[in-house]
Amino acid sequence: MSELNEVEKGQLCQSTIESLYEATGGMKQFPGLLKKIISNKAWERRLSKGKVIELASLRELITEKPVRGWGEDVRTVEAVIKDDPECLAMFNEAMKLKPGTRTDLATNSSEDAEHTRNTIHGTTRAYSIERVKKECEPEVVAKVMSGEMSPNAALVKAGIRENRQVYVPKEPAKAVEKLRQLFGVEFVKAMVLYAKGLSS
Repeated sequence: MSELNEVEKGQLCQSTIESLYEATGGMKQFPGLLKKIISNKAWERRLSKGKVIELASLRELITEKPVRGWGEDVRTVEAVIKDDPECLAMFNEAMKLKPGTRTDLATNSSEDAEHTRNTIHGTTRAYSIERVKKECEPEVVAKVMSGEMSPNAALVKAGIRENRQVYVPKEPAKAVEKLRQLFGVEFVKAMVLYAKGLSS
């Protein structure tokens, strides 16, 4: 991908924020445009309304008041991209604060600062995707990034996270198959042995 110039970066940033507010399908374009912003670090130096604007981070692009930034809440942006695992992972990485950065200065409010800490170290979808990328097999990562598997399901399958929401069908054969899919053959065998022990 060829690097964008200042004018193109300015246009990209403007198109992206406009897509967030478009009522007819614009919001669907937002994750793809945001990925392009992140890939090109379009916030670093762009032309907007005849002025060259330089920002230190994606966070500043999102939270700074117009025309320097979008004047938007970080959580709003994250909510729009939550169903695009690739975009969410890129966003999470770009939003990480550099060591020594004061969170009260880097965001609009203490709530945003708390959200940042939770996103990086908590149980949000972005954090789950980050763990999948670091701790799961490449084929599982590929399934999560394509949307074929949820981050939570990947972490459960890898034994990293406990499955706390298990729906088990009432029909015994279907229940056994569901448990086999979730926990593996050895788990089902152990259950059968346990059930035999109860009935004897």
